[in-house]
Amino acid sequence: MGNEELAELKTLYDDLWRDARTMIKDLKTSITSIFLFGVTMLALAPIEFGTVVEMYSKIAAAGFTWTLNYIYLAASSFGVVVSIPAGVLMLRYYFQLKNRYAKVIELEKALGD
Repeated sequence: MGNEELAELKTLYDDLWRDARTMIKDLKTSITSIFLFGVTMLALAPIEFGTVVEMYSKIAAAGFTWTLNYIYLAASSFGVVVSIPAGVLMLRYYFQLKNRYAKVIELEKALGD
């Protein structure tokens, strides 16, 4: 490594050191956002399922209905199928990140403001 590369590396480390607290707070906020997204996806699944049941019942009772009702039924069904695995994956990712960065977040809390 040349002197020029070492100087650039030192500048990078100095910037990281100066911004470390902000980066940790941003990391903590991002991890919390992933948790909230996962919970929201799982909370929407039963609502979407209720919409599927309602729309299916409406179509079955009326026989032929508007094409939009079929599209709405298909979209709601797709939403149920997608939201459950997405919610589970986001919660899994949340716990992985929370465990991975627990020491860093605790250290930032211990240092205080």
